[in-house]
Amino acid sequence: YEEYLQTFRHGMPPHGGFAIGLERWTARLVEAENIREVTLFPRDLHRLAP
Repeated sequence: YEEYLQTFRHGMPPHGGFAIGLERWTARLVEAENIREVTLFPRDLHRLAP
């Protein structure tokens, strides 16, 4: 992990774009009303840790 952090000592590389997470993509694919329906470990007020 330290090697990864060392790459940012000289600044951030150029980046940009659009990324969508697997859960959001799955929710769109199955037309779920809420992302919690497709999340493996959904978090809410009663479940804060997996």
